[in-house]
Parts: sequence; structure tokens; C-alpha cells
Amino acid sequence: MESTKIPRLFPSIRLLMSILIFLGYCFQYMLKINMSIAIVCMVNNTALGILNYKNTTDASQSTDLESSDQCASTISHHKPIDGPFSWQKSTQGVILSSYFYGYILTQLPGGFISYKLGGKNVLTITMLIASIFTLLIPLFAKFGAIPLMICRFIVGLAHGAFWPSVSSLWIFWAPSPERSRLVGSASAGSWMGNIIALPLGGYLCANGFAGGWGSIFYVFGFICFLWCVAFFFLTSDRPDHHRFISDTEKEYIIHETKSSQNNTNMKTPWKCILFSKACLAIYVAHFCSNWGIYLFLTQLPTFLKDVLKFDIKSNGLISAVPYIASSLLNLSSSIISDKLVTSGKLSRTNTRRLFGFIGLFVPLVSVIALSFVTCKQPTLGIILLVIGISFTAVLWGAGHLVNINEISGPFSGIVFGVSNTLATIPGIVAPYVVGVLTKNESQKEWQIVFIICAVIFLIGGVFYCVFCDGQIQEWAKSKNPKVKKENHEYDNEAISKF
Repeated sequence: MESTKIPRLFPSIRLLMSILIFLGYCFQYMLKINMSIAIVCMVNNTALGILNYKNTTDASQSTDLESSDQCASTISHHKPIDGPFSWQKSTQGVILSSYFYGYILTQLPGGFISYKLGGKNVLTITMLIASIFTLLIPLFAKFGAIPLMICRFIVGLAHGAFWPSVSSLWIFWAPSPERSRLVGSASAGSWMGNIIALPLGGYLCANGFAGGWGSIFYVFGFICFLWCVAFFFLTSDRPDHHRFISDTEKEYIIHETKSSQNNTNMKTPWKCILFSKACLAIYVAHFCSNWGIYLFLTQLPTFLKDVLKFDIKSNGLISAVPYIASSLLNLSSSIISDKLVTSGKLSRTNTRRLFGFIGLFVPLVSVIALSFVTCKQPTLGIILLVIGISFTAVLWGAGHLVNINEISGPFSGIVFGVSNTLATIPGIVAPYVVGVLTKNESQKEWQIVFIICAVIFLIGGVFYCVFCDGQIQEWAKSKNPKVKKENHEYDNEAISKF
């Protein structure tokens, strides 16, 4: 086979795609978590405190114990902002979950439609819908909790297609030697969304227009709208459709992804996708890691307020710290992963196993320790939060999320749709469980929440390390012998030059 030059990554169109997808992840997450920030200053905590005092004498006693002299070091900056809504804890949990009721419904359809029609239009349209309904949230909220839940449900419904659509794009844009770096660094946008949203949301909550909390939805929704315009004009579904790409880069990408590009008409192997060991390992790891991710994503501001006694301004800044560490670990793990595989030091399967272990067992230890932290140890609490949240990021940069593209080839969008459907269940259940278990906002109640999370991490870590596989599965391979031979030769050539 004639040698094909591997073009530099910077600057390149595939890097541009990675940057735009990075920003897409960022803005999608800003819209996903804005409610968990805003709800802290939407709720009238004073009114709820009076109601809880009247209804639960024991609860007030236990809460008083934690917020008295022993918490003097933190109580000085615990100055809650009262909003207009008197929603009980259980209602707040359902509001936070409502996004995920919509999100779970469009994972499979999003993956299938993107597989058939391409990811660009699906991404643009669904993110546009999400931005519009985010802008409408302040209006919906004034009519009550149920209209607000409906609005968040629609945002989640639109967002459900995001991840499977991105996965479908990477089939055609991520060359094998660079896959972990491109996919992993782009997915780090999710962490960047948290880094931006949490402090910005906290600031807007206290100082913004439209009552503070309303400005969160207006600002975030408008930013996402601008991204939709840029993404539509600067991207394409495939390299050969992009108006600015060079012939050298186009040839390189097409050769490195040829098996996927020649298999878009293959029959979907649903039985293998649903029940093969490699896929089940991903599904279990994704579900279990998402329990912790969504627990903190939706409840971190509440935990900082309830247990560590931080106000909304401090809350937003502190909440962002774990996600700064997450973005760094996401990016570094993707680079290290590629080096381990291309250098031959570890097989692709053992590389995924290594990062799967790190990404689930380190957070496991952290949340167990966090379950014993009270408002007397705010610094320790923040350190453990940083460790517990940030180390799950290696699963995105070098764990099961990268593993999806490796094992399922042209069916990556569908496999991700199945995986993320199952992994969205924690987003529905976890906020409700927290709402039920933490009615009195005490440290002892949060201890139960964290122990449950640790057990789930343990199950996911063991299952993934035993059953994961880093090689493309037989049911995802091209049935064309010529395509298989050419790709095998080019893969060896590309790796030797990397």
C-alpha cells in the first residue's frame, strides 16, 4: 500500500471539530446544571425553615446541633438568599430530576437517527431547541412547579440526542492513533461547562437581573444559541463534506476510519449490542459512574449549603474547583492512554481496565471519607470532593466512553445511545433519593447518601475491570475483506509513525 502522510494535528480541521464539540459539551452541561445552581436561590429557605420547625421538632434539634458553636468557623459565610418559591425538598428533587425524564427518552432515537442521517443537523437542531426552552424557564417557573418541570423535561428531551450524535460524528472524524486525544479532550468540555456555570451561576444568583436566578437561564440560553450558529456553519458530518479541509488531511482521516465509512448500511446487530460482554461492561461502568457524577452534578450546591454551610457566592466558586481538576485529569488521561497503547506498553484492553479502575475506585474511597465530614472540617470536605469528582473524569478521557468507539465501530452512536439511556437512570433516581433522605439537611442523612454511592462505585469498578474489551467486536467489523485488509495495514503504518 502506498504510504500516506499523517498531517499535523495543529492546526487542522479535525482539531477544529474537536474544539467546536468541546464547546458543545461545555454549553450542553451549562444548560444541564443551571437548575441545580438556580434552585438554591429560587427557594425561600426562611419560609421552609419555619414550616420544618413547626412540623418536625426532632429535625430542628438535630439541625441546631450542627449549626451551633461547633460550626462557628463556617457559619459566618452562610448567608442564604431567599427566592420566591416555597418548594419542599421532595419537590426540589423532582424538579432536578425532570430534565432526566426527557433526557432518557431520546438516547436511542438520537443515536439511530444520527447513524442514518449524520450527527451535524441532529446536534444543531436539538441544541437550538434546548437553548430556546432554557430562555423560557423564568416564565414557566412563575406559573408553578409543574410548568417548570415540563420546560426542563423538554430541555432534557432535546439534550438526549447530544452524546450519541457526537459519538456518530467521531466515527468519521477520529483517526485511530489520535482517537483518545480528540474524543477525550473534546469531552473535557463537559467539565469546563461546570467550571464556568457554577461560579458564574452563583454570581448571577446574587447579583444578576430578573431576580438573580432568572438571569442564569437567560445568559446560558443565549450563549448556547450562538454556539448553534457557529457549529452549523463550521462543521460537516464527514471529512469529504467539509469545505475547508486539505486533501492530505482528508485522505488521512478517511483511511483511518474507512471501515466505519464503508459500513453505514450494515444491519444493526441488536442482540450483540444489548448482551455482549464488552457492551455490558460499558453499560454497567457508565451507570455506576453516572450515579456519582449526577449525584454531585445536581446536589453539590445543596450539599455545600446543607452540610458545609457555604453561601451561594462561595458555593459557586467552591463547586467549580472539582471540575477544574476534572478537566485536567480528563485531558491528561487521554494523552497518557494514547501513549500507553501506541508505545505497546499496555494493550488497549488493559489500558481501559487501568483507567476504569482508577476512575471508580479512587472516588469510592473519597466518598466514604466524605460521609464522615461535618461543617467543622470544610477544608477536608472540599479536598475530598475534588478527589471524588475529578477522578471520575479519567473514565471520559481514557475509560468506558472512549471504549465505545473502539468496540462498536459504525454502531458507536447506537451503543452510546443504549449506554447513556441506562446511565441516565441515576440522574432521575439520585436527586429524588437525596430529597427523600435529606429532609432535615443533616450530616447523618448525607452520610447515607455517600455510602450508597460508594457501594455503586464498587459494583461498577469490579464489573468493568473483569469484562471490558478494547478491540473492535466481530459484529462491528466490515464484511468486505478488502476494506479490512487495507485498514489493518494502514493502522500498523500509522502507529509506527506516531
